[in-house]
Amino acid sequence: MKILLDEQISGKVAERLRDRGHDVTAATHDPSLRGLSDPDLFEVAQQQGRALVTYNRVDFEPIIRKYAETNHEHHGLVIVHPTRFPSSEFARLIGAIEGLLVEPDLGRSFLIWLQEKRR
Repeated sequence: MKILLDEQISGKVAERLRDRGHDVTAATHDPSLRGLSDPDLFEVAQQQGRALVTYNRVDFEPIIRKYAETNHEHHGLVIVHPTRFPSSEFARLIGAIEGLLVEPDLGRSFLIWLQEKRR
């Protein structure tokens, strides 16, 4: 799975995951993505074949709802709960995202809440 991290997630997360062999980009590392509206950022993720990872449930859930209402598939949305994975707990966030990246293919048009990998 390829992912795009929303601006609220540090680009350092993407760097660490790329160092571990994953295909991850971050809006904070690409000047053309910084400051894009949420619908535009989600569209870029779709064009690149990436699931979007964000803390911003409020703005992104309506976007994927519109996709569903018009029978359009998307590459997925991963919502990160800010109290479960605060940005200050960098290693836990990276571990949880990496756990998602090594899972079998989730298919298309998925919406999931990020969870820690079960041991």
